[in-house]
Amino acid sequence: MVYNTTGSGTGSGPVQVKHGTLGGTGTISGAVTLGTTTGSPTLLTPGNGQTLGILTIQSALTFRLGAIYNFALNSDQSAADQVIANGVTIASGAIFSPVDKGTATLPRGTVFTPILNTAMTAISGVFSNLPDGGTITIGSNTLQVSYQGGDGNDLALTVIP
Repeated sequence: MVYNTTGSGTGSGPVQVKHGTLGGTGTISGAVTLGTTTGSPTLLTPGNGQTLGILTIQSALTFRLGAIYNFALNSDQSAADQVIANGVTIASGAIFSPVDKGTATLPRGTVFTPILNTAMTAISGVFSNLPDGGTITIGSNTLQVSYQGGDGNDLALTVIP
């Protein structure tokens, strides 16, 4: 878990997570790669699994086979986890695993941005279980999926009826 408030919580080099969990609310300056070519489960969990959080990666983020983005929202507070990265690649076999820590039905049009991509380029690829333009139900809410959300290159989830 990365919880730094200044600098990089992992040093300046790249971070490769082949097994286990990467999470927290700090900043990582190097590129981050999650998963392996063999599909060993590797989790990305902004926050700490109990509380929501924003994890900032100042370089590229790559989800490989076996990578799982544990995304939490709290519908009671209209708040959600977020990862900020400067370029995002999602390989086939990466999974989006959402959970709602609340019980509220959110107003139509409420938007969450699980991935804020600060690069000028679009997100490359999609999560295997989260197709672009599809819908996903999280708790009592149905959300529309867009990999062109926010300023045009973010993963956005918008509450629909």
